[in-house]
Amino acid sequence: MPSIAENIRRWTGFDWSQRGEEWCAGYGGVESAWRHAILPRIQAFVPAGHILELGPGYGVWTDYLRPGREEEEPLSRQMTLIDLAPNCIKFCRKRFGNRGMAYHVNDGRSLAKVADESIDFVFSFNSLVHADHGVMRDYLQQLGRKLKPGAWGFIHHSNLGEYAHELDVMDPAYEHWRGRDMTGAKFREDCRDAGLVCTFQELVPWGSERFIDAHSLFTRPLGGAAFREQVERNAVYWEQARSGDHSPAQWYVKVA
Repeated sequence: MPSIAENIRRWTGFDWSQRGEEWCAGYGGVESAWRHAILPRIQAFVPAGHILELGPGYGVWTDYLRPGREEEEPLSRQMTLIDLAPNCIKFCRKRFGNRGMAYHVNDGRSLAKVADESIDFVFSFNSLVHADHGVMRDYLQQLGRKLKPGAWGFIHHSNLGEYAHELDVMDPAYEHWRGRDMTGAKFREDCRDAGLVCTFQELVPWGSERFIDAHSLFTRPLGGAAFREQVERNAVYWEQARSGDHSPAQWYVKVA
């Protein structure tokens, strides 16, 4: 599975000439990916005061979430970016500047530079799919403290571990460099252990019919609020994203 050291080597040595936009080709481009795949899933939680983005890369999604965006109403007043690759943080700092922005290089699992109860919304897409279960568990334990009570998060992560019984015979090309021991079920359990609740989880196929990815929505409950967990397998994720069908948005709501 991709270790932290392997992730550091891969993303510091990666050809970032396309700034991460190459992963949006399947959606029809960056704008289409944002409008049809990401925004419908987070629109109930933004604008938010302070957004933490984990693994921004070269800032393809940061550009939509950052304060000071000129084209339309900003989705945050303050934003913190954390990445294990120094080149990514250096590029984002140059690209977005310091107005309302904070930047940190971490060790691939620590949020020590983020103040407790300071985050209104945490976001990660197309990055933490490469993290193993230990990294995800550590991040969730810390997010249980970093999120404000009543705050929310949306994280795209691996579910490849659900197919552990197939990994020895699976074509490595179908793994897409996912965390091999990470699953949606582990994410939900780790949320509970951290004082969080994963209120909704969407399992989606990636590169084959296997549901190797997960989109997880979670919250740090405020005042003892009770939430139930819901899991859906969305076999038509790609068809919806390419057609602009926003029906999954009904799942991503602040429900008690």
